[in-house]
Amino acid sequence: MSADATVPDLVDPVVGFRAWRIVGGRLLSPYIPCRWEGRVVHAECWPANRSLVRGRGWLAEPHVSPHPACQCGVYAYHRPGVQAYYGEWEWVEGVVTVWGRIEAHREGLRAEHARVEALARPPAAEPARRTRVQAIAAQLGCALVEREDLPAAASGVGRPLPAALLPDSC
Repeated sequence: MSADATVPDLVDPVVGFRAWRIVGGRLLSPYIPCRWEGRVVHAECWPANRSLVRGRGWLAEPHVSPHPACQCGVYAYHRPGVQAYYGEWEWVEGVVTVWGRIEAHREGLRAEHARVEALARPPAAEPARRTRVQAIAAQLGCALVEREDLPAAASGVGRPLPAALLPDSC
């Protein structure tokens, strides 16, 4: 590395935004069979992932996660916002802090480790889902905030990835 190169100092925790399916009173990742058993999750590239989309995008050999040539890792978006989720599942959005190896992408990141920091309270028009999310937040010991307050909740626990680490197309 040259003497004039600068390396961003990631002293503050890195924050991201994501969503989960709610199944059986627990958080599940939206697209892979990963149940968040507690507030912290550690990424693994499971052999079962290789069967998704006929293995395209997944490395066949064991490796640390996330890997730049694989799709594994804990996903999070750089910004909150309604993401496209389909199916009959109930959903909840939230804030995570991430650490360890981090792969930065245009819309988000993939990380080695993540911790749930806050969940968004569903609309009042959905009392059953509100009750389930409230119970999950209490069980995890994380904040429960209004959806529009997710950015403030994130700024209270960390910072987004520095712009210098994002791909040029961000």
